[in-house]
Amino acid sequence: MKNKKLFFVLISMFVCLLFIAGVGSTGCLYKIGKNIGEYFKHEVAKNSNTVSDDDNLTGKTPETTVITDQTDIASNDHVITESDSISECVPATDMTSTTYEENNKQVNNSPKNEIQVSFDMDYMFSVTGEVSGIDFIIVIPKEYKDRQMIANTQYSTKPKKIFDDGSNTYAEFEIDNPASNFEINIMDEIVLTRYDLCTAMGSDNKNFDIENLDIYNNAERYIESDDEDIKKVSQTFQEKDKHLLIREIYNYVMDNMEWSGYVPEDVGAKAALIEKRGDCTSYSDLLIALLRSKGIPARIAEGYTIDATDDLSMGHNWVEVYFDDIGWVPLDPTYDDNNGSTSLFDNLNNIYVYLSLKRNDLILDGFHYFVYNWYGTGKVEVSKNISVN
Repeated sequence: MKNKKLFFVLISMFVCLLFIAGVGSTGCLYKIGKNIGEYFKHEVAKNSNTVSDDDNLTGKTPETTVITDQTDIASNDHVITESDSISECVPATDMTSTTYEENNKQVNNSPKNEIQVSFDMDYMFSVTGEVSGIDFIIVIPKEYKDRQMIANTQYSTKPKKIFDDGSNTYAEFEIDNPASNFEINIMDEIVLTRYDLCTAMGSDNKNFDIENLDIYNNAERYIESDDEDIKKVSQTFQEKDKHLLIREIYNYVMDNMEWSGYVPEDVGAKAALIEKRGDCTSYSDLLIALLRSKGIPARIAEGYTIDATDDLSMGHNWVEVYFDDIGWVPLDPTYDDNNGSTSLFDNLNNIYVYLSLKRNDLILDGFHYFVYNWYGTGKVEVSKNISVN
């Protein structure tokens, strides 16, 4: 019987090689190689475990629907199987198509572990009427352990000061007697390093930053972890293992949210839970609220993804979760839910430029990325353009 199975595998491999010669595809060879490996693994161990990468598309309609039957909110279809506890630390190769200068050579078509990019932030000012001065504050990239290193920074206009507040770094500008149209440009040479659950688990230098850890367990504006409906859903999560519990909550967000495109207004976790759709901020708010409701510290990450297929300047939100045995680890449910059948829970490419770890930034008066005010009877408008080279 074993000889017959082996003969069948060899014949299949031969047919696949002929197919490759005809159409230049490697998919069949990959499947045959996987089948051979599984066959011999079965013969040696008589046992195998398979990780299933299920498609997260749920077939929801694109219309916004407010759920009035609150029993639907707590539906528990976030099933965790034995295979979910198996972490396959293989990078997701389909996420980025842009090529940048690499510090570590790419091997076997796997994503680069470290890349250097020129990250440009251009802020364009339009001034009408009588304006004697402008105060302008922006959040800027900073060194972030295991994620990004700032190799060089250049300012077209010298900031009045650069200062830190909590986890963020800011540049403040004062412009006297501004021209009707002018720009402020900040260019950073940034080294981006891949950091995700897989790399964190294998790292000897884990990110155990417990400063202000308690605040990442509290409810706050847009992250209503103390809301009754949020708590009702969180009570349905029953996994005892912390890693599996985090994955169970993550899977719930994946199963119950649908991407709606960019939403200009912040709506928060409660609205995301009810409407079951939203943008990256909605996905992140809901995941953080559910995690905090279970006593798991979680926080927003705000910045940009260098391979954005839409407008890079719009920015992106993702999530960082505190694992007791690993420390802070990034997750991106929005990218995962729009990535077809490839799960990104365990692995993310190094495409993230971090700017902020605050959901409600008092320095920016609750706004995102920048804030400004002016003196005089005229009017000032500011727009931004973000580019990566």
